[in-house]
Amino acid sequence: MKRLLSLITILVLLSCSNDDDTGMPNNEEVPGVWETSYEINNEDYPDLEDGDYEYVLQFEFFSDGTFESHTFLRDISNNAIQGYNVQMKGNFTTEGDRMNLIYDQWNSNTEASQFVSLDDLSLIQEDVEWSFDFSVEDEELLFDFDPCGPLEYCADELTLERVTQAQ
Repeated sequence: MKRLLSLITILVLLSCSNDDDTGMPNNEEVPGVWETSYEINNEDYPDLEDGDYEYVLQFEFFSDGTFESHTFLRDISNNAIQGYNVQMKGNFTTEGDRMNLIYDQWNSNTEASQFVSLDDLSLIQEDVEWSFDFSVEDEELLFDFDPCGPLEYCADELTLERVTQAQ
């Protein structure tokens, strides 16, 4: 009987796992500022002064489960933001390797080549729901998007670099 009880105890202990051992990301890894950017050509943006600029997509996740995201134009020489195209604000949750966003979205009402202040963005959608796979490895946050329909334009994945960790 003692052997049977010992064997059951060992099996129970071996079958229990720590959530950290699953390889799944968790909410604690996500908070902070993440972004991706690419340099732009001044010819495409005639209103800009000469200089080096980059188009930035930035997500800031907060430990209270809220987030903000912006796309903006930044002067590379001094990190000054020149203007915004899109802002999203809402809540995020994670379940295993799945991230769920519910947010409101603001866009500029100008041409794509123009950027405006945050105050000049217009609310265009409320309570948008978006869900996709994600992972955190080293200092990268990977969004792995679900497949799109044949007439939709969408990306497969997006890699963001950590800029800062949440305080």
